[in-house]
Amino acid sequence: MSNKNDVELILVGNELLRGDRKDSHLEYLGQRLLEIGVRLDHAHVVGDERERIASLIAARVALSRVLVVAGGLGPTHDDVTRDAVADGLGVPLEFDENEWANIQAMFVRCGWKISESNRRQAFFPMGAVPVSNPRGTAPGFVVTSGDSMIAVLPGPPREFRAMLDGDILPQIRALFERPPLVQQTYRTVGVGESKLTPLIESLLARFQDLTVASLPHVAGVDLLVRAKRNVQTAGLDDFDLELRSALGHRIYATGDTSLEAVIGGLLAKRGDTLAVAESLTGGLLGKRLTDVSGSSQYLLADVVAYSNESKTKFLGVKEKTLVGHGAVSKPVCQEMADGIRVATGATYGIATTGIAGPTGGTDEKPVGLCYYGLSWAGGGDVHKRIFPGERDAVRQRVVWASLFLLYERLCGSLCQGRG
Repeated sequence: MSNKNDVELILVGNELLRGDRKDSHLEYLGQRLLEIGVRLDHAHVVGDERERIASLIAARVALSRVLVVAGGLGPTHDDVTRDAVADGLGVPLEFDENEWANIQAMFVRCGWKISESNRRQAFFPMGAVPVSNPRGTAPGFVVTSGDSMIAVLPGPPREFRAMLDGDILPQIRALFERPPLVQQTYRTVGVGESKLTPLIESLLARFQDLTVASLPHVAGVDLLVRAKRNVQTAGLDDFDLELRSALGHRIYATGDTSLEAVIGGLLAKRGDTLAVAESLTGGLLGKRLTDVSGSSQYLLADVVAYSNESKTKFLGVKEKTLVGHGAVSKPVCQEMADGIRVATGATYGIATTGIAGPTGGTDEKPVGLCYYGLSWAGGGDVHKRIFPGERDAVRQRVVWASLFLLYERLCGSLCQGRG
């Protein structure tokens, strides 16, 4: 038993192999397992073919303590996972009257018309224990084979995650009985991977019980720090002190806290408010800010002023500024930020304008040229950048840059001298 893999994941679906749908289960399952000290050792993708799924189940169940299978539990002709699992384990399918009653009751509660094809979802391999689905009609199930556990769950991410967290992870935790892995995620902004590398190498030379994975994004790097063993004293506290001393406010959060949530907390704590004027980003900046619950406490408005006329009408941008400098310019960006701040009475106004492409660029103003700026009573700060990438990448980079500009302003004296 000790030579077996901890957990393997089998993803079922032609749509994954053909690129019609992206997988999100691998990342989510791997992270959740590490939290309980368990490894995800292998992942496999197989199409909606009963024989191939069955063959994969039969091969992998002998090599792993836990198999997690996702997808293929619906009522349609290509949902063959339940049949394939039974084939792979060499057991028949059995109809569960209680689960059929539960499925029927859900359809009644939702006001849906049930089809005879839904009866397929009440069949399970012999000996399986059904797992209720709080977010869908397809129940999952858990079945054992020798000393291995097979957990079979629906493919839709919101259903998979709810059932994994609610029923399956507690069973896996009890099976392995391991302490949680010592780990921490440091979220950084405004610093690149190349600049972090010498620092991380220096720290790891002294904290040899730790590993660091660098996960770069468009505005910084997330650092995932883990202990090499499941021990509670791996020097993480001392590592934390040295890392924070070196990077200061460039570490904006730990865990999964977002930059916009940190900004919201700073605004709320000070009683400050914010208003946004967007052209280039078309509402993406406002979306990031309003993704935070309670953002109405500090976010007063988000105006998407895409045309020149709307910039003049709603933000007070002067026509002579537009004519003299063009919509994509430092003066227009500053007037947008000033205009939204004054119009709403906010403490801060923030604005974006630029050329995201793929059309619209010139020799003087190429695709990727962007301005993002901040306004406050008595001052302002506008930055010019030429961002690489396709249209969406340029827009996302401007959103990150705008948030970082505001974050640095909000840090103020709190962050001075820390990094």
